[in-house]
Amino acid sequence: MSGPVLPPIHSRRSLARLLTCAALAWQGLAVAQVLTPEERLQAVRQSLLQAALETPTQVVATSWIDGQGVLREMNSFRNGMQVRGVRIVSYERDAQGQPNAALQWDKAPAPGDASEKIAEKSAASCAPASERFKHLVTLNWIAPAGLSVDERAMVEGLRSMVVERLRANAAETGHWKVRDKLPEPQGAYARALLGEANPSTAWNATLKIAAIPPQSAAAPKPAPAPDTVASKLNVAPATGPTQPFWDRAPRMSVRVELVLQEREASRPGFQRALQFDLVSDQSGFGPVQLSEATRLAVAPQIAYMAESLGSALACRAFNPRITLASGTEFQMDAGAASGVQVGDEWILVNSQQIPQRSLDAGVIAETVLARVSSVSEGSAQLQWLAGPQKSVQPQWRAWPARSLP
Repeated sequence: MSGPVLPPIHSRRSLARLLTCAALAWQGLAVAQVLTPEERLQAVRQSLLQAALETPTQVVATSWIDGQGVLREMNSFRNGMQVRGVRIVSYERDAQGQPNAALQWDKAPAPGDASEKIAEKSAASCAPASERFKHLVTLNWIAPAGLSVDERAMVEGLRSMVVERLRANAAETGHWKVRDKLPEPQGAYARALLGEANPSTAWNATLKIAAIPPQSAAAPKPAPAPDTVASKLNVAPATGPTQPFWDRAPRMSVRVELVLQEREASRPGFQRALQFDLVSDQSGFGPVQLSEATRLAVAPQIAYMAESLGSALACRAFNPRITLASGTEFQMDAGAASGVQVGDEWILVNSQQIPQRSLDAGVIAETVLARVSSVSEGSAQLQWLAGPQKSVQPQWRAWPARSLP
């Protein structure tokens, strides 16, 4: 009688690693549940302080004598940590039973660093930190004016290709989402009845298509010899290349520009411009469409542009901005469309001082822990849990305060 069949060694090792990771995740969740809000906030503050101490720090000491002849001194600390954001991976207790938090920094390359140049050229330079939260991008497009009916049909066909590729990339990567900018209700009554058609979002993308002179113009030819038949008929001879009578398909050249802008940012987060020669295809009296050859020619460049925009968003941490602060209630610019749920906890920080000035007196102590109480499509309401109640100001940032997938 044969014994039980054991799985291969590599399968057993993989299973063991999986069980170990699951046990650690469960342990971190259990610790987070037993810690009070004050303890969770204190754990984050301690980890911020530790990260600041481990980073090279510049100390600026200033001394002066005041009007009473007393020597005064002031020290300022600034570390070289360049980050786009942070997420809290897990909570734990150390050997002395003190709460601690494991932070994952989304570090940005220093200006001029080689990694920054590589990231600009690579279509997939960053891996998104979270699969749950999504950057919500409002897409607006600017159509060229003064086009013929056929040219408008070709431009619309190209716009549809770009939008479809953007949506496909957002669905494939899973870390961002596209919504079209809708027309706003006209009049005060309509706005009061219907509300805003376009909730405020942190990211806005503008697709602009403009007609430009032909890119592949034929070289000028010398004037032809006088045509005796044309002279006798008093008809002006042809002076340049003409489109064959059997090829009357409308054609045009366009410039496509895609710009991704973060709200209140001075520089675009992404910008790319392409130029295309468009040729139409018309069957009988049917509508004008882009020819199959044109679609095949422009599709790879459009796909790369969409992938590059998705990469730019993957390199940005999901740290929503605080838009309203009133006592113990706050509002941030991310909601249900971005994956935010009621009950989520967030650490609210002054991103102008943390982490660069984390060692300055009182900076870390201003951080606040808050919980989501309600959500809409593009925003969320938060309720204070721990920390100074009146320290939070608009333009602060929110960091996810729980271990998330």
